[in-house]
Amino acid sequence: MTMMMNAINYTPSHPDQFQIEWGPEGTYASRLISLESFAPDSILATLGPETILTETKAYTSIQFKEETPTDRLIHLELNSDLVYINHSCEPNVSFVLENGIVGRDQHQWVLKSLCEIKKGQPLTFAYFSTEWEMTQPFDCQCQSKKCLGRIEGAKFMDESILSKYFINDHIKRMKKSQK
Repeated sequence: MTMMMNAINYTPSHPDQFQIEWGPEGTYASRLISLESFAPDSILATLGPETILTETKAYTSIQFKEETPTDRLIHLELNSDLVYINHSCEPNVSFVLENGIVGRDQHQWVLKSLCEIKKGQPLTFAYFSTEWEMTQPFDCQCQSKKCLGRIEGAKFMDESILSKYFINDHIKRMKKSQK
């Protein structure tokens, strides 16, 4: 279970690196802003014990592996400022979730820059890079020239589109088995 923050009870998890820009209460308009500049391929944060593994797929969770009949513990709650990284079809960061739960315990789960990020820029990632099937599909409003429109998860996307993005290995495996 995640504790959703708001402007009243907000305690920053990464106060030197990021800041939440709050949107109107009850909307999905809040976003995470970088407080420093990052070069391409920089590690912005490591995901560790603050993350909670869960069977529950939620709009705040991130999928880190494929579901099997005996293992449904496939999502994680970030429980940090990182939950406010919004979707973009032209993302500037990725959640790199290698080696399942072992990857988290070995500090291999990271937030990484895909390009140069300037101080004051919002952080964005491609939700389908971690999500097979979204619990809350939506019509994208990123306004990028590369906007894909409806975002439902990698399950509903053509491989030719996915190949243009950083995609986590569990999603690649699921896409391969979908054929």
